[in-house]
Amino acid sequence: MRTPTGLLLCALLLASLLVPSSPAYASEKKVMGDVVVKGGETEEEISTAWGNVLVEGEVEGDVSSGLGDIEIDGPVRGDVDAGFGNVIINGPVGGDVKAGFGDLNLEQNAQIDGEIYVGHGTIREHPEAQLQGSQEIGMISGFEGEKPPFEDYFSDMIGWALMTLVLVGAAVLLAVVVPGPLRASARSLETSPGRSLVLGLGSFPAMIVLSILLAITGVGILLLILLWPVYLLFGPSVAAYFLGRKVVLATGRYRAGDALAAVVGAVLVAVVFLIPFLGGLIFVALTLLGTGGAVLALLARRHSRGAPRVTYASYEDYLRDQRDG
Repeated sequence: MRTPTGLLLCALLLASLLVPSSPAYASEKKVMGDVVVKGGETEEEISTAWGNVLVEGEVEGDVSSGLGDIEIDGPVRGDVDAGFGNVIINGPVGGDVKAGFGDLNLEQNAQIDGEIYVGHGTIREHPEAQLQGSQEIGMISGFEGEKPPFEDYFSDMIGWALMTLVLVGAAVLLAVVVPGPLRASARSLETSPGRSLVLGLGSFPAMIVLSILLAITGVGILLLILLWPVYLLFGPSVAAYFLGRKVVLATGRYRAGDALAAVVGAVLVAVVFLIPFLGGLIFVALTLLGTGGAVLALLARRHSRGAPRVTYASYEDYLRDQRDG
């Protein structure tokens, strides 16, 4: 079991499959595209948000990738940082090495002067790899090398409990504050799961582009602080409400409130995360389904303006109408 540290990284996992990588040979910071430093070349800094990085030459500064893998065969004098991808080190690195959700492979020629941090992956170390700094695994820091099993299990459970509390709180808050949009999103997910998944996958690139445009304005940065938490929490909250309502209806509690359904569903979504190997992918899929359902409900509302709408007193009435129809 691996410690969940946030919803943002989970939402990126499936969305990264949508955008094909296009190779680019440069040291400039890029939003999309692979970056390759050929042997004999020297670059100041390498950074790409959406692509792989291969360093065969030299890099004077840092090397980072948000969603791609990083392979270091030449000297890097700064840090190496990968958000989601795997990291392969087979050369000298003067700074720290960080892998958020990927694995770290330290090959025979690896020389790490700084610290090593792996959030959710594993470390594979060649016996001849040279490591000068400390190694930190998961949420608990200060452990040299591999943590004792009970410490790893304890930290994982704390992280899972915190994620569950955040998800339950967000789902209940939305069920109380904006029950209408939450129900509409669940209805869209119920009727069009395929379209909801497609729209959920497409929503992330759209958010990236919107974020870049807002960041350029300067003032838009304040809006981003509010926009991203809403985007990241509404999707899993919709999925949680959808699943929770199904459970509540199956148990015969037709008059149960939205808050109870939100709590039950949030716990179910959090439990799904604990499934070995597939738990993270299922969690991301549910998040994208919920996000797509919200987008689909918003589009349906815009298209239905001016036309008579069928309203329901409760979500249960809607489901009964769907069964009878």
